[in-house]
Amino acid sequence: MQQIRNKCISMIQDKFPSTLAGCDDVIRRKLLYRPSEIDRLIPLARETNIPRVLPWAFYLCTQMSPDELLKNTVLSWKDKALCLAGKESLWDMRKNITHSFILRFAPAPNCTTGCRSPMPNTFPEALEALESLRKTPHVLEEHLDWASLRLCIRCQTFLQIQHRNGRERVWQALPGLFQLGTWEDIFKEQSC
Repeated sequence: MQQIRNKCISMIQDKFPSTLAGCDDVIRRKLLYRPSEIDRLIPLARETNIPRVLPWAFYLCTQMSPDELLKNTVLSWKDKALCLAGKESLWDMRKNITHSFILRFAPAPNCTTGCRSPMPNTFPEALEALESLRKTPHVLEEHLDWASLRLCIRCQTFLQIQHRNGRERVWQALPGLFQLGTWEDIFKEQSC
């Protein structure tokens, strides 16, 4: 039975990673998740002591609209509240940690070309762009199109380092956003 359980856990963890590298792999593979697949996993993981999959499952739930979350009949009200609060926290992290170069651009300290913000200059366009990012705060999404920002190589390198470090910080903080403790706590709990 333990071998079957381990095989099932391995299959689940392939789609619901517990490392940033696993997260990047899932994103690269462009896995599609059905809402029913995600929301059913949360109570199942709790019942069967597989907490490693919970941070990513909650993260995916934050990509759902508030209406979808509130109408959900599988998640508990506490889990719905955690998802909604997590959505706000992830938006703040996207603005201030991983993608701050979009909203609060600051050139590299050694920039000599006078690079400027990549955000649109007109208010309606900027507001529309921000609102679309806020609805699905995919803070762990790796920014890859650096050339589109039209920055000098110094600024681009500076921002890439900030972005990479920010994604790591968010990943480390992810369990705490959903009251799951730390990754270390989760790994200890699942190994019991």
